[in-house]
This record gives sequence, C-alpha cells and structure tokens, in this order.
Amino acid sequence: MRVRPATEADNEKLIAIEQLTPQGGQIQLVSERKDYLFRAKKFADPIFLLAEDEEEDLILGIMGVGPVAVKLNGETRRGGLVFDWRSNPLAQKGLPRHMFRLWQAAHKEVVNRDLDFLFGYVKEDNDRSMGIITRYGAQIVESKDFLTIPVHAPFCLRRKEVAKVAFTASPNEEQEWQSTAAHFGSLDLFPDWSQRQATREQRERYLFGRFNYGGSSVKVWDTSEEYTNRVLNIPRIFKVIRPLFRIGSKVLPLPHIPNLGEEIKVWQLFDLVLDQPGDLNPLLEKVRQAAVKKGIHYLVIALSPEDPTYEPVAKKAWVRPRYNLFAMPLKEGVPLPNPPTYMDVSYL
Repeated sequence: MRVRPATEADNEKLIAIEQLTPQGGQIQLVSERKDYLFRAKKFADPIFLLAEDEEEDLILGIMGVGPVAVKLNGETRRGGLVFDWRSNPLAQKGLPRHMFRLWQAAHKEVVNRDLDFLFGYVKEDNDRSMGIITRYGAQIVESKDFLTIPVHAPFCLRRKEVAKVAFTASPNEEQEWQSTAAHFGSLDLFPDWSQRQATREQRERYLFGRFNYGGSSVKVWDTSEEYTNRVLNIPRIFKVIRPLFRIGSKVLPLPHIPNLGEEIKVWQLFDLVLDQPGDLNPLLEKVRQAAVKKGIHYLVIALSPEDPTYEPVAKKAWVRPRYNLFAMPLKEGVPLPNPPTYMDVSYL
C-alpha cells in the first residue's frame, strides 16, 4: 500500500467509489460529480491524497485538506478544511489502517504548510471517521443541520409581498462583502478578505444571486451542473403514493418522490438574514419560484440550533441530516472555534 497525491488520471476511479456509497434510508441516493476533483479545485494549493493497493490496482481511500484563512477568536488564522475523507467500501471492513495512513500523511503535509488548526464536517452517524479524528485529538465543537425544504407548495400567497422581493444576479463585490461582514464577521470561521479573494472565481461560477426583502436577505449557491444525486432505490409504497403526493404538494409542503434513476437537484441557501420573522415566507417564495423554473427539487440551508434563524427555517424542513463540526488545534495557544460558527458555502 502507498499514499500519494491524487491526479486527474484518478478521476474515473474516484467517481466509481462515490457511486458505491449511497446515502439515505428508504430512498437511496448516490452522489454524482462530473469532476470528482471539483471540490479540491476550490482551494489554492490543496492537499488531496489517496491510499492505494498497488498489487490489486485498487484505491483504498481518499482524503483532502483545503488551506483557508479564517477568523478565530478575533484573529486571522490559517486553517485546513478536511473534505472528501472516505474509504472504498470494496476495501477491508472495520477500521482500515489505510484511513489512519491517510490521516498521518495529510497531517504531515499540514504541518509542513504551517497551518494553525484542522476542522471539518462529519455526518453524525459516521462513527468510523469520528473515531479516527478524536483519537488524534480533534474535538466536536458544534453541530449543523442541513435543513432540506421541498419547493412544491407556495411559502407565501400574498402576491404583493412576494413582488417586493428584489433579486440581484451579480451583487457588487465590495458592498456584498461589507454587508456580509457586518452580519457574520464576528463569528468564528468567517473567511478573511484574503480567503474571499482566493474564492472569487468560485463565487462567480456558482453564486446564482441574492434575494432581498426589506432588511432581510438570502443568497443561493448553485452547483447543480457539477454535482447531483441520482435515485438508486425507492420502496414500492412510495411508488404507489407518488400521484397523491404530486397533487397534495400543490397546497402542502410535501417532498418530491422521484422516479428510479432520476437526478435530484438542490440549491444551497446561505447568509440568511431576517430583519423580521415574517420576512421569511415572501423571501423563500421568491426563491422557490426561481428554483422551480430551474428544475430544482429542494432548497438546503446549513444552520446550527444556536443560529437565530434556525427555528423558523427548521419548521419548513422535511429532513434534517446532522453533521458535526470538529476542530483540532495544531499549535499551542490556538483556541477551538466558538459556536455558532460561520459555514462558508464554498466548502460544500
């Protein structure tokens, strides 16, 4: 077994591994990327490693770390976001040693680049990965729920109010930064301006736009052309009730029941600001109308229960997969992030 940097030549094998790890319970979805490395390409000088069995020509596991500049306890720190850390299900079961080898190799690269701390998001039920990172000293500091909202039924029937929601496809860079920093700049893990400059190309590519309603606003991140979910399995009962859900979803916020093999597309909402609680419905309705036109099935926003906007949004969510935010200081005196933290949508 050896650990080496992943290259473009590994793309097809990596995509095949992802297709072997479907998500979900009764309805199973498999993630599909047109380019497996597209997440790594969001970072300047990323660490992206794979462990492979040379004799069997088999990739055993993958791990990426993206260097980022973020705020931590009021200071700018160099962090490393752990992403795409997974094991090939065709490899050995249990707690494979190649996952430890990947962690050790990545940790060595991180130290060489003088990063201050590591952090990342791991699904709450992923005991394997959590066991490895806590063994090496990482701690869970917060949870984020990916609140998933269907887009069929209207959120607001007051057409005059919905008509007041303004849409800006390309917000002014400086004004957007000042507004975002005013609302979220005090939170740990908020990106430093230098980091924002590094991700400008990503924002230009994936930022659908900003919706405003008075003093309230939300932005939309659209990677649906790069990353979708395909349906692998649907229970028979779901096929039977699909027509009823299709009719009922016109008036109730029922989920979309897909056909076998169908692609499910989502929009990520982020930087939600609510001046008044009642602003949420017209704001979401305008987003919903735009999503339907684009063939989007769900809106997803990642919030922690400590976020002030969590409760009103959570009431509209059909499912709430939970991810744990872990962090591990690498230098003396570097603190753990203090929740609620900022979640940069470009990490997704």
